[in-house]
Amino acid sequence: MTSGALALALSILSTASSAMAQSNGQPMQVYSTRMQALFVRLDANRDGRLDPGELQGRRALERRLRRTKGRTYLLIEDLSVPAAQPSGQRLKRRFHKADLNGDKSLSRVEAAAIPWIGRHFDRLDGDRDGGVTLAELWNLQRSLAPRQRRP
Repeated sequence: MTSGALALALSILSTASSAMAQSNGQPMQVYSTRMQALFVRLDANRDGRLDPGELQGRRALERRLRRTKGRTYLLIEDLSVPAAQPSGQRLKRRFHKADLNGDKSLSRVEAAAIPWIGRHFDRLDGDRDGGVTLAELWNLQRSLAPRQRRP
């Protein structure tokens, strides 16, 4: 095992519980920390890469590997969520276009520009503050995703 891989593994494992505690319910931060810990656990040969043999039975990770261009392994960066933000580029573009006042939240009037959000505004406004944010949309999307079956 390289010293870099060892340092990475120790860093992730030692900060995982504190990151979860400090996340204050931020699901993407918790998710990212869990994915990093999973990476370390699955990296059997401790080379800092997840090869197809290390991914067997993990269908979501196998699909992610197929999406990498020309690589036969996953890196920890492939599992991290950048900046703990929703990643749907199309949704982000439409959201920012509809957010006329630029406050990063859609009011009921602004949400009418995206019909699906306008129709389901009350359900999407998770914290009942009168606005729908990208984070609330992401939380709903994650809650609708099918659960990963264990092998």
